Amino acid sequence: METIHEDTILEDFIKRIRMRREEEAQEILKKAEEEAMKIIEAAKEEARIKALKEAERIVQEAESKSIMMKRIAETKARLTYRLRILQEKNKLIEAVFENVMEFLKEKVVPSAEYEKILEKLILEAAVAIGGGELKVILSKPCQLDFENLAKVVEEKTGVKTKFETILKPMSFIGGALVTNKDESVIFDNTFEGRIKRMKKDLIREVSRILFQDRERPSPKGG
Repeated sequence: METIHEDTILEDFIKRIRMRREEEAQEILKKAEEEAMKIIEAAKEEARIKALKEAERIVQEAESKSIMMKRIAETKARLTYRLRILQEKNKLIEAVFENVMEFLKEKVVPSAEYEKILEKLILEAAVAIGGGELKVILSKPCQLDFENLAKVVEEKTGVKTKFETILKPMSFIGGALVTNKDESVIFDNTFEGRIKRMKKDLIREVSRILFQDRERPSPKGG
């Protein structure tokens, strides 16, 4: 009888140990599951934060690109506008010069005053070259006294001067090309040559006359 009682006690003890192990195992499993859930939730939160940061970065980059593209577009528009204004100004200025050349051709060259103008242009060029044996290239015949002109040049330069006239019709509107004997020195005192030399200053003056009033800021009302 005592042996049976002892076996029962041993079985109960083993059962309790097994139950405790099962409980401990369940507790460990439960804690492991909870820990795993915490890790998963933490990973989800980290992923969410990273996604938000990445989304914010993408939005910021997009906004920066948008601002940059807008600035580029505005700059391009301003440059295009200024270029068109400049082109229109240049067209107007060139039209003025064309009208001037037309006036010289149609009004000045056929006039009685033209030969006086031509004489001054030839003298200016001849003196600038320094006198000597000079060639005068003309676009149309003239009635100037070149012997007298030579004497005037001699007085101004102290160098004996002689003119040879060469006619080249239609080569320029008016005025004259004056060269030394071997044509190594050329003084372009044609109308075209003078305007070309003076063009920079003339453009500035014509631009001022044409555009100063319209470019001047309008007075503020008040």
